[in-house]
Amino acid sequence: MHMHIKQRHFIQKSQIRELKEDIQKQYNQTFINQIFPKKAQIEVIQTDAGDTLYAINNVLKLWKSKHGYIPVLTLLLDKQVDLKKIVVDMGAIRYVANGADVMRPGITQIDPLIKKNDIIVIVDETHDRALAIGKAMFDADEMEKIKSGKVVLNLHTIQDSVWEFEKGFT
Repeated sequence: MHMHIKQRHFIQKSQIRELKEDIQKQYNQTFINQIFPKKAQIEVIQTDAGDTLYAINNVLKLWKSKHGYIPVLTLLLDKQVDLKKIVVDMGAIRYVANGADVMRPGITQIDPLIKKNDIIVIVDETHDRALAIGKAMFDADEMEKIKSGKVVLNLHTIQDSVWEFEKGFT
């Protein structure tokens, strides 16, 4: 399913400040500095699918979903943004890349700083490559204790419509 631009416009400095404050409810200052360079031109893009995306200096960087702001996966592939992470085993890769939520048995490593509802990156154990961005359903210590079931919601993968849109974005 392809999404198309319905509307796009640049925002003013005051709106940029509001946007950063909003993002700060979810992330730390380091993340904000990684997303926004000092001189940032920010364009808000509305898609026909009802999504809101943010391009910063012509690079698509954020997607606003019902789970809040999500950095687009490219930023994680290029290691431009740091997120807390969980590592999954080889068997989980195919499922996660296809959008499946992350099940506890497939996880080999959990960042101890993860808190419930954090937006985190899911990487594979062999190459430490970002497969998806997810939302933690539990704190790390709880996750460690859980033996089965889903522990991370999969929000954005390298196969979804946001990814497709981003590849064609200029």
